[in-house]
Amino acid sequence: MDIKLGFKRIMLLSFVGASFFAVSCDEDVLNNLASGDTVAALKEALTIGAKTAATNLGQKDGYYGDAMVKIGMPQEVATVAELMSTTAGKTFLNTIGAEGLQTDNLVELMNRAAEKAAPESAEIFASAITSMTVSDGESILFGNYQSASANEEGNITASFGSDKAATSYLYDKTYSGLQVTFGDVVTSTFDQVSVSGLTLNSAWSSFSKGYNQIAEKKNTAGGKIAMTALSVGLSAAGKSALYDKVDAIQTVNTNLGEYVTGKALDGLFTKVADKEVDIRTNAAARTSDLLKRVFGRLDE
Repeated sequence: MDIKLGFKRIMLLSFVGASFFAVSCDEDVLNNLASGDTVAALKEALTIGAKTAATNLGQKDGYYGDAMVKIGMPQEVATVAELMSTTAGKTFLNTIGAEGLQTDNLVELMNRAAEKAAPESAEIFASAITSMTVSDGESILFGNYQSASANEEGNITASFGSDKAATSYLYDKTYSGLQVTFGDVVTSTFDQVSVSGLTLNSAWSSFSKGYNQIAEKKNTAGGKIAMTALSVGLSAAGKSALYDKVDAIQTVNTNLGEYVTGKALDGLFTKVADKEVDIRTNAAARTSDLLKRVFGRLDE
């Protein structure tokens, strides 16, 4: 073989190999950059959603006036409210001497407490989002993430579709921690909000006292007579199922702080999810170059 020809072949092969290696390295770099951009964009979208949710829910009637996130009655309150709506129920409560069972203001107070706490949730959410490790940004971006907790009873992510995948991921990774950090903020508002001169703590304390009287007295001699009369009265009114609820009453065990915090968080996540959908589907909602570049891929 001609020495010069052999040398040229070696140089050519070396060049091709080096070029292939360079292209492969460039692809790796580009893929890494793309993945990093995706994760950064997802976190930015979630942060925007959290700030928007905190602002909107922190306004008067943010929770109380929005049927989608309004905090409803704990089961204990719902049972008593239903009982007090019947003649037989009112007679029963008077007979056993249950006192302090005011239910009218409790729902509003719970929602006012959540509204007062909501503005402080933005910083708490931002911290959780920043520290969150996103293992598969592409899967989340294209809606292929499957929530690990979606099948849990009462879990709001069960209603989240692929267009809320980032919020589902955030829920799975941060909810437990947020219950603690945001819970402290929520419970601190219980003595700061009032309706008709009652704070949430005082209203719940009064209600719990009366509710516990039902639990303690319904099995006494006089209570059993009252329960029999209640059964007859509710049957006549076509509300026999309510009797079973009253019969099952035990000393109140709802932790109001956990209850209100959980419902308040559900509302926040619901609104974060709404913003995620907006960013995914509305180009005008992508307020940065990063969001436009990454979420613009969904339009292709």
